[in-house]
Amino acid sequence: MSLAKFIYQFQKLLAISLINLFCLLGCLAISIPPAWAASFAVRVFDGDNITLIDRGIKTKVHLACIDAPELLQAEGEHARKVLQNVLDDEEIAVKVFKKDKFGRYYGEVLAGGQNANKVMVSLGLAHYDRLQEKDCPEYEAIEQKAQSDRLGIWANGTEVILPSQFRREHKLLGVGY
Repeated sequence: MSLAKFIYQFQKLLAISLINLFCLLGCLAISIPPAWAASFAVRVFDGDNITLIDRGIKTKVHLACIDAPELLQAEGEHARKVLQNVLDDEEIAVKVFKKDKFGRYYGEVLAGGQNANKVMVSLGLAHYDRLQEKDCPEYEAIEQKAQSDRLGIWANGTEVILPSQFRREHKLLGVGY
């Protein structure tokens, strides 16, 4: 094989390898869910729903792995206020798991280095959402600790109305915001 033919074959192989690499990186970029970290304006709707506002663009986020009391339930307004305090004046990062059926991003919200989702459960201001078990390996233990310490919704024992049950009974079908 001549040197010229060898160089031509090498260049061809290199070009194919680069094309494959770019295709792989493109597929990887598409498959990785978005994550944001910035100082956004944050509007807290309730104990597990927020809106991030950046230059007029609103992005709705539902806190993954948890189900906080509805605003009309006991501790509902308290949960909203506590989440607002956790997020106030902090840089927000969202680890997005997916988009839900309402078009909201579903993920863990990090504020000032702490996981806001876990904070809400640890304070007894949200239930662990067992429907999302694969994304939420530590939440059950956090909820059990809040129950045993009788925090928030668990103050009067473990016989509480789940937010999902409250929504069904009161026909609260939409996301409300």
